Amino acid sequence: MSAIVSSLETGKSEFMRSREIPVSFGNHGVMLHGRVLLPPQASIHAPVPGAILCHGFGAGHKAMESSALLLANKGIAAIVFDLRGHGKSGGALDDSFYEDILDAYQMFTALPEVDESSIALVGHSLGAFSSILAAQKLKIKPKAIIALSCPYEVESKLLSISSHPGFAWLRKIIEMVWSASMICSGLTVRINWKKFLGVWTKMKLSAALSDLDECAKLFVFCEDDKITPHRRFAHIFDKVRGRKKQILTAGTHGTPVEAEILRFEWVGWTVSALTA
Repeated sequence: MSAIVSSLETGKSEFMRSREIPVSFGNHGVMLHGRVLLPPQASIHAPVPGAILCHGFGAGHKAMESSALLLANKGIAAIVFDLRGHGKSGGALDDSFYEDILDAYQMFTALPEVDESSIALVGHSLGAFSSILAAQKLKIKPKAIIALSCPYEVESKLLSISSHPGFAWLRKIIEMVWSASMICSGLTVRINWKKFLGVWTKMKLSAALSDLDECAKLFVFCEDDKITPHRRFAHIFDKVRGRKKQILTAGTHGTPVEAEILRFEWVGWTVSALTA
């Protein structure tokens, strides 16, 4: 375990000293790698709330590091890690990707410095989708869910047809188009296309959210996001029960994790939800 001085370029402000723990874990056949950041006040005798941060498709744990450092500075323990098929983690992105969050939860909450009764799941894009699905599976539900640029439910008959054995050629076309877009975007992800594409029509966010009434929920969208447009998620948000809030602001798909002002806003909401 080592100590580091963490800082972000936030004018003259500086982050407090936090403890960084490299971690490797995995109970579903895939080894995952990441880091835990513990605030200086966290101890066995005084556990602190925690946040599990999940990056988006094609990114890695570093995409969530600034958010984790900000949370740690505000007294919230945080874990960032590479999802399966990404970075240093093993496996390939498939229909069981949400199990990575379950494994992270089990490892993270086992730390005596972390208060299991006060956990937030934070996800961007694919990470948001995964976090909601994982939250439904947890016996002890998270206290808060923060979904940044969350994907909408795919009702397209095209994907359903493409999963049929007789239309394997159509699935291949979809895979080729998606692969080409990844290459153009410079993304490197190991994917089981058949399983990954098939999961979107089987797993419904609205059904998962219906089991999470007691969780405080925050959804953050940007007006110029062409990948996960907020209007496509509107009907799901309207059905969400319990404490909920939506932030809609200027920006694109990556703005919620890249823009400092917006990050401070949703991190502040997260801290309030965990410490209320």
